[in-house]
Amino acid sequence: MQPFTFFISYRRQDTAPIALLLKNEIEKRLQFVRVSVDVEELMPGDEFPERLKGLIDGAHATIALIGKEWMPRNNAQEESRGKDDWVVEELAYSRSAPLIFTDFDSFALNERAVIPLFADCKRDFNQFKINGRISYLKDLQAEYIDYAGWPSAIGPLLDRIAVRLGLKKRPDADEYPKPDVSKARTQPLPDAELLQILKYDDYEGWYIDNFGDAEVRYLAKTFKFPHFKQAAEFISLVSDHCRVLNHHPEWRNVFNAVTVSLTTWDAHRRVTIYDMNLALYMNMAAKAIAKLK
Repeated sequence: MQPFTFFISYRRQDTAPIALLLKNEIEKRLQFVRVSVDVEELMPGDEFPERLKGLIDGAHATIALIGKEWMPRNNAQEESRGKDDWVVEELAYSRSAPLIFTDFDSFALNERAVIPLFADCKRDFNQFKINGRISYLKDLQAEYIDYAGWPSAIGPLLDRIAVRLGLKKRPDADEYPKPDVSKARTQPLPDAELLQILKYDDYEGWYIDNFGDAEVRYLAKTFKFPHFKQAAEFISLVSDHCRVLNHHPEWRNVFNAVTVSLTTWDAHRRVTIYDMNLALYMNMAAKAIAKLK
């Protein structure tokens, strides 16, 4: 089974940054999807038009990213773009080329979906001189987003696109149990004090991270073991301790590595004594596991 594939058509000098942001958000938020953006997909030596046709042939939907410089303005002297304008070619081909997927891989589509998306630009096709080959865009339901409203608008935008195309969103934010009153009253460690404590050998390998959120703090570390068996034993040992401590890590295991993030979410996602104690125990548990190999 193939993932649902989007092709993003854009003019590089117009909306390249938004195209890459959009690719990242689609792949992060929607299930079993892939996004082709020519700046990443084209390989050295490829015939540009043929390669683009191949990317579009492999796509279930094309997003036409429209910025202020997408096409010549109606009040400008520049002629409408046509032959050898790859944006026009992409969008014309997106509509004319049939879907080549089997019924199993077609996601119930009879033709390639084309979604116009105005980016930092008034949602109005009449402002442009549009080549007749892509005039069909005027009849399609268009979306809109801008830089200023991106954080709050990208979620609802992708929700609408998912509904239109029958796609599923990835699960929303993680779920947590009811806050513990005693933990909520625990004072977080000031950054300076935390940095000083992490200099001690007992906390070897632990560091502070905020994962892009200035208001939170995590203790983070990756534990590496000889094989998956030891990593699984480490997880089992620590899990038993967490049940007793009633404090739980955020962690991820890939083969012989266990990456851990510790924070007290009851105390507004800051590092408290609960995290320090668990970090200390994890270091001791890792050393104990290493001695058993």
